[in-house]
Amino acid sequence: MKDEPTRTAPEAELLNMVEQAMRFRAAWGEVCSTHWGRSFDEVLEALTSAAERWSVQLDKSFARRAAMEIHAGSRE
Repeated sequence: MKDEPTRTAPEAELLNMVEQAMRFRAAWGEVCSTHWGRSFDEVLEALTSAAERWSVQLDKSFARRAAMEIHAGSRE
């Protein structure tokens, strides 16, 4: 078997960012599909819960903006 290639610090950091982005996208998709058309507060709560399940760290300001985007997008 081949040994795993060693990664440099920038490569490891990039892989970590990509993994976090994929996890956030999964949480976003989950909330969009289950809470489309619901109130802002429900969307915010669902997004916060989904982020915890997917191990995504969201600060409160970003979580509120993301929830507003999901909530407002359902009203178009």
